[in-house]
Amino acid sequence: MVTFIVPKNSGLKICKEIVKKLNLKGKIIEIRGEDIPLFVDRLTEKNKAVLGITGEDLFNEFILKNKSSNLKINKKILWQDKECIFGKPTLCLLGPKNKKLGELKKNLRICINSKYKELAKRYCLKFLKNRDYLLEKIYVSGATEDFFSKGIADLVIDIVYSGKSAKEANLEVYDRIFSSDIVVIGGKNEKV
Repeated sequence: MVTFIVPKNSGLKICKEIVKKLNLKGKIIEIRGEDIPLFVDRLTEKNKAVLGITGEDLFNEFILKNKSSNLKINKKILWQDKECIFGKPTLCLLGPKNKKLGELKKNLRICINSKYKELAKRYCLKFLKNRDYLLEKIYVSGATEDFFSKGIADLVIDIVYSGKSAKEANLEVYDRIFSSDIVVIGGKNEKV
């Protein structure tokens, strides 16, 4: 019997619905979406039949941190949500509304949601540092927009869904870093 690991995060409730729609038989365990890749990886190491369903962003973040992992994407399901301003959750660089990145100083404090530390690090290295920006990175577990609002950060890297919290903080999207679909993950031998 296959165990399905699904997120208990409210923003990822669609993953649980996918298991029901696909009429997949097996035991369902709910844990935080960002922990699913590690949980599935460890269970597959113990030769357990397990599949995880989570956001592609969270899977890619895990793979960047765990290059020797035997996890793979077994199935990709397009995330299509009219409530998302980009149709799906998108990791974005956010900055002050009505300004352009080129108008900001070269020494920047950038607040990054720690769930996306590796994806953000790659982006900062490739995009911002190549433009001669000096970055002080501030990693937090949430409230990235508040760090901007209170003047602690000049830029933010976080997931944008509806864009409501960014708008409330007087932020706008400067760049899209990564758009996330839903992925079914498992060990190299597991199939959907």
